[in-house]
Amino acid sequence: MSDIPKLSGDIRHLIPKLGLRNYWYPAILDRKVGARKPVKVSMLGEELCLFRGVTGNVVAIQDVCPHRGARLSEGDCHYRGTVACPYHGWVYDEGGKNVAVLSEGPASGVCGKPGTEAKVYPTRTLKGVVFVWVGDGDAAPIEEDVPEEFFDPDALVMTGEVTWRCNWEVALENSMDAHVNYVHRDALVVARTGFIARGAQGEHPIFVGNGFGGDVAESNYMRKSPAQDEYPHGWKWPKSNRRRFWTWLTKPLAERARRHIPPPRSARWCGGHHLPGMFRTEFAYDFYTRMCVPVEEHVTRVWYYHYLKPKTALGRLWQRVLYYGVHRWIIEYNFSQQDERVMLNQRYDTPEKLSGTDAEVIQWRKLVVTRHFGGRDAPFEYKNPNGWAPDEVPLERISVRYLQEQRARAAR
Repeated sequence: MSDIPKLSGDIRHLIPKLGLRNYWYPAILDRKVGARKPVKVSMLGEELCLFRGVTGNVVAIQDVCPHRGARLSEGDCHYRGTVACPYHGWVYDEGGKNVAVLSEGPASGVCGKPGTEAKVYPTRTLKGVVFVWVGDGDAAPIEEDVPEEFFDPDALVMTGEVTWRCNWEVALENSMDAHVNYVHRDALVVARTGFIARGAQGEHPIFVGNGFGGDVAESNYMRKSPAQDEYPHGWKWPKSNRRRFWTWLTKPLAERARRHIPPPRSARWCGGHHLPGMFRTEFAYDFYTRMCVPVEEHVTRVWYYHYLKPKTALGRLWQRVLYYGVHRWIIEYNFSQQDERVMLNQRYDTPEKLSGTDAEVIQWRKLVVTRHFGGRDAPFEYKNPNGWAPDEVPLERISVRYLQEQRARAAR
């Protein structure tokens, strides 16, 4: 384990600009990888070549031919389970071994020689998403980094993907503060749910091992908020609630959809922020996760996992229609592009003044730096309420959906 720097003061410069290595990340939708042509994917400063293995599984290897540096992703899959370099026809199998040199023929003496192999990245396909282990050494169990719903055969997980032109940490910290009722004041998702006070009424973080959940005991979602904030000198925010005229129409639709949103099954995957770069929310139209995948220093690929659990095949079909027809635009474009517009020119290298409600930002940065320098299993010191260990945190303390479901059952 490397030495962990002193985590006090401004530690932003210690956060890796290309993300945390030695974690599983979403790379591509399985259906986008064909059988005859490889695909290029860039992430965490790495350039990968993806193609189909012998059994049809997606394979990821370095996108640089060890021979002369040509792009393997620009080559062809002439033979099942292999990819051929476009320059000299060096052929690599799914283990990265050089199995043929088409420009030299079957008698080539290069094949299989040490140093001719390509680096292979472990992969796993879940719910139609190809996850790649970006790191060194053996891959950790994928269940530690990928949300629990991906392993539930009855779960419906729909995915979306957009690109933000900012650093991954800037993109992720966007979901840790009180900007929603200002930046998103005209977003459809805010208009249909009504005003929810933020900022000084925020929640303290509870450590769950791979990140932080919000303390439901302090949550605004469990108590009624005023229609507007009122300031001592007469100001009101929002200035007008006229734009919420259609809330009466859209809110019942959102509430009906909410019935298909299951609560998390473990504290580890509660709503909140989780390594290696995700934010999970239980409070919108569905249970969705925003996953920030670093591509370059100022480019982030943002994945969305939308988690529902309809009870029938017709219900699953209907939720897919709603997602691709309406909901994806509401969350991933209308709502999220309002964030990107602000972050495009945000300065992340100037002195900042954090308030008392930025507790999660501070703790999150400390966790990221700890795991960057100390490793993914480095201990992290944080005092939870009641002295709870991360795996002892009760769901009723960190999951609004769990409490809502419990109250609904009690009312029946």
